[in-house]
Amino acid sequence: MRVTLDNNCLISLKNNDGEYNEIKALVDMHPTQIILCIPAVAASENQQGGRLHTNFAQFQQFLAEIGCERCELLNPMAYWDISYWDHAILADGEMTSIERKIHGVLFPNIPFEWPEYCKRFGLNSGNGSIDRKWRRAKCDVQAVWCHIYYGGDIFVTQDNNSHKATKKAGLLALGAGEILKPSECLSRLKKVTDI
Repeated sequence: MRVTLDNNCLISLKNNDGEYNEIKALVDMHPTQIILCIPAVAASENQQGGRLHTNFAQFQQFLAEIGCERCELLNPMAYWDISYWDHAILADGEMTSIERKIHGVLFPNIPFEWPEYCKRFGLNSGNGSIDRKWRRAKCDVQAVWCHIYYGGDIFVTQDNNSHKATKKAGLLALGAGEILKPSECLSRLKKVTDI
């Protein structure tokens, strides 16, 4: 069983909040009972205080601090000023098509393309800084894309956006398997394994 944790789960591990105990239990199950996966795009997410990781090694250190250094990393699609190039893959048309569909489900009111987003919100697309809201949406979409592309069975998130009925149904139709909160995932795994 392949289980993917989103960035919100990693933050809960760091802060010891949310469903920390359930997430920690999932981490402890790797790799003997499940394969726990982390989309490498989490390294590109805005961190507390709005800062970003300055390099991928810093993200790997963060994973070690929260006990996730042995989890399988899933490389996202390569995007300038978002991806870490040694931890991303070049996309083809089919990959981009699925990504657009995921974006349409999760963020129908946020333009998919950065220049279009800038135009809509009156931002300068060439100032070298990506707006936090657009970055967050791109990273969330890439996290789900990684889960689907790499054959994940359960996508674990505490983000309520993914748990809305219409959004969950749309993601499941795209091949997301199951989308569960950490406690739901742990309960589900107890039913199918000898935990």
